[in-house]
Amino acid sequence: MKFLDLIHAFKPNPKSNIQEYWRVLDYFSHLPESLSTFTWLFDDVGIPQDYRHMEGFGVHTFTLINKARRVRYAMFHWKPTCRVKCLLDDEAKRVGGDNHSHATQDLYDSIKAGNYPEWKLFIQTMDPEVEDKFNFNPLDVTKI
Repeated sequence: MKFLDLIHAFKPNPKSNIQEYWRVLDYFSHLPESLSTFTWLFDDVGIPQDYRHMEGFGVHTFTLINKARRVRYAMFHWKPTCRVKCLLDDEAKRVGGDNHSHATQDLYDSIKAGNYPEWKLFIQTMDPEVEDKFNFNPLDVTKI
C-alpha cells in the first residue's frame, strides 16, 4: 500500500493540476525509513548534470547462486568513471529550459565525438543467514 500512497503523493492536485510539495513532505514525514530516498530527491544530487555523470542503482535485490549452490543476495550499483556532477536549481532551470533533452543530447554528442561514457559496476552482497540480524529490512528498496 505504501507504493500507491507514494504515487498519490507525487500526483498534482486533482483540482488545479499543480504539484504541491506539502503532499510529498506529508507522505515522507510518516515514513522515517524513507529518509534516504527523501534526501536523494531533495538534495542537489537529485538533479544530475547529464547521464554520463550520474550514478545508477538497481532498485531490487537479486539472488545469485554459484555452481556450489551457495546463495547470496545482491544489489547492483553503477558509478561513473568521470565522477558525479549535479546541477543547482538555477542551473537546472536554465539548462532544462534551453533543452529539455539536454542529458540525451550530451550523451549523443559525447558518443559521436568518441568520448564514450563508462561506469564501474559494484555488487553489494549479503549472506541470507545474516538478513534477520538487522533491526531493519536490509532488502528494502529504500536502502542503498
